[in-house]
Amino acid sequence: MQKAYAEGLRAVYLYTAAHQNPDVAQLVSGADKDLAARVNDLLLPIVKGVGSERAYQYLTESLQTLGGSGFLQDYPIEQYIRDAKIDSLYEGTTAIQAQDFFFRKIARDRGVALAHVAGQVQKFIDSEAGNGRLKGERKLLATALEDVQAMAASLTGHLMGAQQDPKELYKVGLGSVRFLLAVGDLLIGWQLLRGAEVAIQALDNGATEAFYHGKVAVAQFFARNVLPELTATRTVLANLDNDIMELDEAAF
Repeated sequence: MQKAYAEGLRAVYLYTAAHQNPDVAQLVSGADKDLAARVNDLLLPIVKGVGSERAYQYLTESLQTLGGSGFLQDYPIEQYIRDAKIDSLYEGTTAIQAQDFFFRKIARDRGVALAHVAGQVQKFIDSEAGNGRLKGERKLLATALEDVQAMAASLTGHLMGAQQDPKELYKVGLGSVRFLLAVGDLLIGWQLLRGAEVAIQALDNGATEAFYHGKVAVAQFFARNVLPELTATRTVLANLDNDIMELDEAAF
């Protein structure tokens, strides 16, 4: 899982950075100057919010592999964990990043940038990427894309409902971090599969390096073990309520 998130997030960062240069953005996704800026803005909360959360999460799990010794200064993991934690706090906590992602980068943008990125994902799904060896994984990616689009629709419904009942905004707050992480997983899965496509081409052309086999394996692993979780997140976001917000403080 560490390999998947490390390599997948790195690819998402590079995809985001590509949209900071209009000429490169045009080459990478067909975005013009204005759209490239919008896509860059959309993805920055993913880079910061998802990147910092996943780094801390999987550094913590890596410490577990060392048992009690991992908590000691004999190994560098405990220092890495402390160093990584601050990333989810500085420049806006993850919840702030998630709300910025939905309210400003999606709702205020009227979903233009999100639709463009989703179109790029769909284009990959519809392709013959992987020469027949990624068919099942592309299907899993397609389901994940549908799940994310449904999540966006659910949160947008709550936002619109706030015009009649302001408390509907609470539901957006309750679901925004889940949504941010879900979109991150979708993009990571997509980028890993793009890498796997390139690796398969290299292997078909006679490459034998374990590096290429690793690229294919990690993409398949992520698609099969992480992307299906987005369906559960979709269900959660479709059934948000304000019960916890209305609970008397004394109940805590």
